[in-house]
Amino acid sequence: MLDIARLFLLSAALLFAGCAPVLPHLAPTPAILKDPRLDFATQLPPALKTTELPVFYATTREPTDGPERYGNGQSENVNLGVADVRLGEPGWSWQQLVASDMASSVDHPRDGAVLAVKPFGSAGRGAELTEADRAFIQAIDAQLARTPNPSLVMYVHGYRVTFEEVAVQMGSFAHYLGQGTVVTFQWPTGTRFWNYVTDCPRARQSIPDIERMLELLSHTQAKQVNLLAYSCGSPLLAAALANLREHHQDLDPKALQQRYRIGNVIFAASDVDLKTFARDHVQPALDLSRQVIVYYSRIDRALGFSSLIAGASRLGDPNKEDLEGLDPKQLRELANDPRLQAVDVTDVRGAHEMGGMKGHGYWYANEVISTDVTLSLRYPIAPAQRCLRQQPGSQAWTIPDDYLDCLAKRLLAAYPDLAR
Repeated sequence: MLDIARLFLLSAALLFAGCAPVLPHLAPTPAILKDPRLDFATQLPPALKTTELPVFYATTREPTDGPERYGNGQSENVNLGVADVRLGEPGWSWQQLVASDMASSVDHPRDGAVLAVKPFGSAGRGAELTEADRAFIQAIDAQLARTPNPSLVMYVHGYRVTFEEVAVQMGSFAHYLGQGTVVTFQWPTGTRFWNYVTDCPRARQSIPDIERMLELLSHTQAKQVNLLAYSCGSPLLAAALANLREHHQDLDPKALQQRYRIGNVIFAASDVDLKTFARDHVQPALDLSRQVIVYYSRIDRALGFSSLIAGASRLGDPNKEDLEGLDPKQLRELANDPRLQAVDVTDVRGAHEMGGMKGHGYWYANEVISTDVTLSLRYPIAPAQRCLRQQPGSQAWTIPDDYLDCLAKRLLAAYPDLAR
């Protein structure tokens, strides 16, 4: 009877769950960038005030000869390259893009496109760098040298998205980060709702490739590397970090952080087993980084269905009862570690999806939540310092109603040149 019930739930989940395929579009502008007191463009050199920017990629998608540069097939290699991404409509000026930033909303997505890709070749498999590896590092360093933002972001996406959709979405975040340097790790996934059943489990074969990508990025000149994983991209990043830690048993956390320079590790709407994450993934991620931030929502229907199908709660929609059986001492230590932050976004006003299942895309669809995500993609700031609050008796952080006003005032106090 239980198997029949789960089969029914699986069918329902596949009808609605996951990240819905749409034409490439920009994410709505984070709310802090719209604040009339602030002008972030003043910090940007004139040469970077453009509607086109690079988005670097490492992908296990198979190259195609069609308009979609990389398809849904599994490549035998990790292909490295850079995509030239256009933000906004063809022919837009910088001023038109900025004006659209101020007026953007989740209800009116703005177009974007990949104009061209420049492949560098196949990544290596071991410690030795290939010619493509070196070209990839050199191109990233060149972008880092052009921008005042010294941080690098690597993003691991969820399922049911295309290569171009991911590139344009993260191109918009590169724009919001002041022409920041962004790398997407793209694994093959189809564009049908039923691809969830096959694509997310199959994606686990990319875990060693993500681990090597973290090694490769440590060769760049980035001051720090911030990591973001979404939906069923989260177990891939979490396992890659655990493997990386396992392969460096001779190094203590301080040495690991100096070597890899990982600032924040961010998990958003994560489709990963809660108990597995607590037992196997948290400590390695903490050893390698300065902070681990978990965004979760109790109105994320995609993860609600996923939890029912798996018979256990997901990290992005947690149930404390599913932590029973784990070492109580270890759980207390994790709960009291200020570097591990659980941010409950359930009650944040505004959109929590932009296509796809209700409540699953909040990290980019909701302009208040995306403000905190964008800030965390730039700086490893403690939650209280970035205006989050803890409810009495709770260890989870929340985004209060006065969050944006508090944040704007703190940014102006720290960076007076931002005043409009």
